[in-house]
Amino acid sequence: MAERSGPEYLSKGNALADDPAPMRSWIEQQTRYKPAFRADATRWALDSSRPADRLDAEIWVLLTHAEGDNNQCLALAEAVGLPHVVRRVDWPASNPTMDRDRLGDLLRDNEEAQRQRQALGLLAPWPRIVISCGHRSDPVAFWIKRQSRGFTRVVAIGRARESIGEYDLLVTAPPFMLPEHPNVIHLPISLARQGRAAGAGMAAEFTAAPQPWFTILLGGRVKQFVCGETALMETALRAQAAAERTGGSVVVATSRRTPPELLAAVESVIRSPCILRWSGSREPSPYVALLHQSAALFVTADSISMIGDGCGSGTPTYIIELPERIDVRRFSRRALYRLIRAISCGLRHVHLPSLAENVDRAQDWLHGKRILRYPRDLRSFHAKVYELRLAQPAAAFNPEVLPARRAANPLAGEVAVRAITSRCLSLLSAADARSTAGGRLLHPTSAARGRIVPAFLSTRR
Repeated sequence: MAERSGPEYLSKGNALADDPAPMRSWIEQQTRYKPAFRADATRWALDSSRPADRLDAEIWVLLTHAEGDNNQCLALAEAVGLPHVVRRVDWPASNPTMDRDRLGDLLRDNEEAQRQRQALGLLAPWPRIVISCGHRSDPVAFWIKRQSRGFTRVVAIGRARESIGEYDLLVTAPPFMLPEHPNVIHLPISLARQGRAAGAGMAAEFTAAPQPWFTILLGGRVKQFVCGETALMETALRAQAAAERTGGSVVVATSRRTPPELLAAVESVIRSPCILRWSGSREPSPYVALLHQSAALFVTADSISMIGDGCGSGTPTYIIELPERIDVRRFSRRALYRLIRAISCGLRHVHLPSLAENVDRAQDWLHGKRILRYPRDLRSFHAKVYELRLAQPAAAFNPEVLPARRAANPLAGEVAVRAITSRCLSLLSAADARSTAGGRLLHPTSAARGRIVPAFLSTRR
């Protein structure tokens, strides 16, 4: 059977229609000017000694305790349309120091660490691509790349935790302020999984709640914002007024990071709300049903993932804007970042590209050494979502008018995913094996398993 390629292959499993001209132009721009590795490479051939149950492990997806990060990783893996295997680097959330210590213990070069990695499935043969998102899975992804001697390509989502050049592909959204780079694809909003059934996971306690539902999704604390109980209570009162006018219900769903005071603030002003308290063991979860069947979604400003999920569901989404925390250090980092980017763009404008590249390299070096990290600005993410008319501030919600739904699958759900898919397939086709036998490229074997001391231990302890 002839090998499928081009648009037919890229759309496998996505049921995407032919691109309109603007969409096609955007995809061509992403793939033409941001080429993947151009090294002469032959498509990898499977080693006959590879275990039968691992033959389809082209892609590994690293999942952690953070459901929002996990959903973005799975969205990308499902969009590529090739077999993937889940590897869980999952333990209860703790403070950052304990989390780093436990992660360091997992990646050490000793027998106990090897037993832990074997229990998690982190052993050769290694995949061609590993997908990660978050402070816990990124170090594991780079560890896998070192163990495979560069065979495995790292595709990360979100914030750059290493120098950008260390990533094979970095998929980022507006909150993460990163410069233009061949390895970076900028999304208008965060990735959201497609194709999940709207009624899947309906919990029994919600079947009796009268519709329409006005759902408040609570996130947690972030450094940029203070806990805005006042803003939450004002939004809750608007949702309550809409529910009373329409005969519906107010549903409140917490997340892993939600502090008790946020839920208490909402409960203090709502009469008989339906409360969904997050539980890591809750199966099935009503989250997807709430996304698709609510009349309106109100999401706290801290949660990139929940805002992206709401925008992708087609349900009218409103962002509960929280007061900004006064932090001179954070403001200075953003100002310095913008100054460096202005210098780089100015040099290119006056036709001095070599000097601009030196500025870019210096900035990336400072980031990699943790001297001047690339900043994050959630306000820029909100501004982009408002610009695309995918969401509105919660203050714009009118309880007297039931908001109209719109089509699901927003820009980041179709166009950007196809561009990323193209890049991932390019990485797969350019996989660089380290050894050959009989003219066939072979997968790195267990000789590369667990014998290299990870740089993570020396750089982050």
